[in-house]
Amino acid sequence: MATIGMHFGHDAGAALTDADGYRIIEAERRLRLRHVCGGNGDFPQAAAAWLAELRERAVTPVTRLAVADWYTPVCQVLPPALVELVNDDARWTARGGTGLADAVTRVIKPVDWPLADGFGDVTLVAVRHHYAHAALAYYTSGARKALVLALDGTGNYAECGMVCLGDGDRLTPVMSFTNRGGPRFGLVYEALARRVHGSQFDTGKLLGLAATGERDGALLPVLRAMLVPQATRRASPDLYEEVAEDRLTGSALRYADTWWEYDPVSGGYLDAGLADSSDDDVVHSFGSVFPDEIRTPDGRTTPVGNSPDDRVCRDLAATLQHAVERDLTRLVTGISRRFPSYSTLCYAGGCALNITANSALVESGEFTRVSVPTCCDDSGIALGAALAVAEPADRPGLAGRSPWARLAYAGGPLEGLEERTTGGRTRPGGGLTERLTARGLSARRLSDDDELVRAVADLLAGRHCVAWLDGGLETGPRALGHRSLLVSAHWDGARRHVSQTIKGREWFRPVAPICPEEVADRYFTGPLDHTESMLFAVRVRPEEAHRLAEARHIDGTARLQTVRPDTHPLLHRLCHAVGDRTGLPVLINTSANAGGRPLLNHLDQALDLLTETELDALVLPGRHLIVP
Repeated sequence: MATIGMHFGHDAGAALTDADGYRIIEAERRLRLRHVCGGNGDFPQAAAAWLAELRERAVTPVTRLAVADWYTPVCQVLPPALVELVNDDARWTARGGTGLADAVTRVIKPVDWPLADGFGDVTLVAVRHHYAHAALAYYTSGARKALVLALDGTGNYAECGMVCLGDGDRLTPVMSFTNRGGPRFGLVYEALARRVHGSQFDTGKLLGLAATGERDGALLPVLRAMLVPQATRRASPDLYEEVAEDRLTGSALRYADTWWEYDPVSGGYLDAGLADSSDDDVVHSFGSVFPDEIRTPDGRTTPVGNSPDDRVCRDLAATLQHAVERDLTRLVTGISRRFPSYSTLCYAGGCALNITANSALVESGEFTRVSVPTCCDDSGIALGAALAVAEPADRPGLAGRSPWARLAYAGGPLEGLEERTTGGRTRPGGGLTERLTARGLSARRLSDDDELVRAVADLLAGRHCVAWLDGGLETGPRALGHRSLLVSAHWDGARRHVSQTIKGREWFRPVAPICPEEVADRYFTGPLDHTESMLFAVRVRPEEAHRLAEARHIDGTARLQTVRPDTHPLLHRLCHAVGDRTGLPVLINTSANAGGRPLLNHLDQALDLLTETELDALVLPGRHLIVP
């Protein structure tokens, strides 16, 4: 049987799991609006069509609908029973102890829920936000035994994370974290991102900015006390390292006209004043506003700017990143020792997009494998909810070396390539011909893969940018060779050309190198056995720093993707072909989209990018090459 999941919060969507595989529909990519939630635009009307599409795609009847419990209140298509559960059932908010296992999934009634119409006798299940994250991480990893961690800014009731134990087909929750006591890794990161970049969704930009700054030793203890107050550190010394009191006493944070002195009892700043406040107030206070000024114990005051060009902002980003890495590694190490014998870590939630922190977890030596799903943020919540309640037979078998790939490309094919004819039938390729003719363009169809690789390698070696658009759409925020803009790393100015000239992005935003797996250690060091999905940071070898200056971050790290013949046969060959021409088999990859837009998945969007920017060529399914 098959299971469909729905998510109505930001990064909303729908997903299917059955024995045949996964399919994920990300609302932002269908509606072409970033971070869509259930209350945005055409979502209510589109949601019914997405469910029908997934039901038709399923190879077996759909018997369960799973709905993630975090939602946008203005959403017009919520199951009434879900709203009732979240608002009225105190057991659902249980945190820790035996109550947690009873508060992660709950069967509810699909009464008066229009989206359930047409499914017949279907079971509707509510799934707790962080349990959905954990289910996604575990059931898509291929592991049969793992420690599972979900961490993000916030999910529900100020909860910010959960620990589960995965054993075979069972996933048992054992710990819950809240922003009231910490850790607030995601929430404080969101607050600084909002301050510097204007949105809590710009945490990725903040991570890129961190590479341009320097750590400030005086500010580090203050930021660590914001992440995890001393009271929490003292209560759980095996999970958190206590900060020396003399590095905090006398420090303070200024919000508008009010200074919040360090409080030695709570071991934080806002914590004492929020003790009797609601969970919503806690989340707002830590996640929506970053201090305007910071005073350290030596009496120095540091006004906080609000621009990525401000040196203080860059140094704060670097210092916060170091604080997160240090405390996250200690936390995960402590959890692992509380629950020994789990050598694999499955990790999801928005915090799992922090690639340098992920590498710190790998290099801690605590685990033989750290598995992070490509859609580890809320874009994977719908599938996580479905996996959480699905029968084992409803989850596809994951065998072989690369179980991540089945999830990574679980989006739909490039749209707009088929033309609808009379009677509703489609004509393959008709949409391409029609759209190219309307724009005065034509496509060259290459005879075989060898000819395609040669033609594209010639373009890249000649300092051109090519959009490579083939296969199922990537899930999550990373372009992994199916919706990618590619340039060769060998020429000066490649990064600026693709990132700023074509995409209109900020100067500090990172790009990512693609390299064949078997030669990666010639150019990079670090966790090279974790680099297939671009979720871990590596370091460029010092002797290759000059040749890879365009592909690395300012601090010498890189968000590497390694490719192999069995997972990316054409990209693997393309890297080597470019290397034959330039001496460097490394490409620079960034997502195929205009600045501020979702990853594209329609032919019209691709043609717009080709005709309205400095993009030089498109590679489309069927070995079609378009060069204006």
